[in-house]
Order: sequence, then structure tokens, then C-alpha cells
Amino acid sequence: MLNYLIRVQLPDRPGALGAVASRIGSVGGDVISFEILQRDNGVVVDELGVGLPGESLIDLLREEILEVDGVSIESIRLVRGALPDRDSELLDVATELFKQTSATGLLEHLTIRVRRSLAAVFVAVMDTDTSDVVASAGDMPSAEQLVVMSRWAVEPLPATVGSGHPLPGAADSSTAPDSPPVATADMVQAGLVLIVGRAEPVLRARERQWISIMAELADHGWRAFV
Repeated sequence: MLNYLIRVQLPDRPGALGAVASRIGSVGGDVISFEILQRDNGVVVDELGVGLPGESLIDLLREEILEVDGVSIESIRLVRGALPDRDSELLDVATELFKQTSATGLLEHLTIRVRRSLAAVFVAVMDTDTSDVVASAGDMPSAEQLVVMSRWAVEPLPATVGSGHPLPGAADSSTAPDSPPVATADMVQAGLVLIVGRAEPVLRARERQWISIMAELADHGWRAFV
């Protein structure tokens, strides 16, 4: 049995999710987990953890899901090992953060765990005063790009930003994204900002909330070292 994370957009109406689950079951798939990532303007973005008997069924599964009226597929990702449990993982990361014995160790652990949990292209912690990167993990953009990206979450995107400052690892960065491919979360006590970059799939509201919680926990832990 192979595990997949299948992210779908569907109408916010009764029965829509049940119809998708039924289609998954029709090809021998099993819905193991479910998470609402965003609900907005009559559309819901759900991520389903699905067990599938074989990789050869993916194309058929995709066709079946798309037969449900108003449903589109945002991404299908193969998961190596067990499907993620976001709540349990949050507790694990929080516990590990508070076990760190130095500010450097705390920030390094934060970037590594957040990147792994979200399958991000990169994660960085940047000093808000100097714009220096104090910890990072992944395929980092240039310092100039990182500063621009850090503003995407709070400022309108200029029309040229996509072509001038592509996100490393993005499949297509020829145009500016509708939703910023970065998420930022302030660490107020430390005077730092956590920056997470991932172009695909789009960082949704629930994931951005999770990033903010991680930053807040790390910020709280930072106080032990000052």
C-alpha cells in the first residue's frame, strides 16, 4: 500500500467531500486522514491522506476525482513512510525546541523541522534590523531575493516580481503568483522573522497558521538564552 497526500479544491457544500471519498474508494483507495487547509469564498481546500494499492492506479484515481462536479486537484504527492499527523508533529517539534541548549541550536532545529514538515524549498530565520540570515535550511535564494520574498506576504506583488525573483525549485516562475510562495512569521522577542518558501503546492491558511505557531514557540524559547 502506497501513501499519497491529495490536495483538492471543492465547492463548500454538503456532500462534496463524500463524493470525492466515494470516487477514491471506487479504485480501491482508502482515505486515512483528512485536513481542511483553507475555506474561502465558497471553496474549500482539503488535503486527504490516501492509501492506494499501487502506483499504476494514480491516473485512474485522478480521473475519478475530477468526475465530481466542481472539484479540481491541486496536487498529488507520494509520501515515503507514514502519513503526517500535524497535531502530533506540532507537539513533537515544540518539545524538541524546548530541549535546545543554545539560541543557535534552537534556530537551526526550527528551520530543519519546519522545512521537513512542510516539504518547503527553503526555510530561513532573518534578523529584522540587519536582514542577515542567522539560520537556514534548504535551497536558499540570494540575499536580495530573500529580502524581496520576505515582503511578499505583507505587501501587494508587483507585476515584475515573478520574473525578477523566482523561487528556487519553482516549476514556473514566469509570472507573479496569485498567492505569495512564501510565508513569514515574526519572532518579536528575538527581533527575527521566520521565512518559509514553497511554490507548489501553494501554502494555505492552515499551513501558514502552523508556521506562525512554530515561530511563536521558538520566540518563547529564545527568551531562555537572553
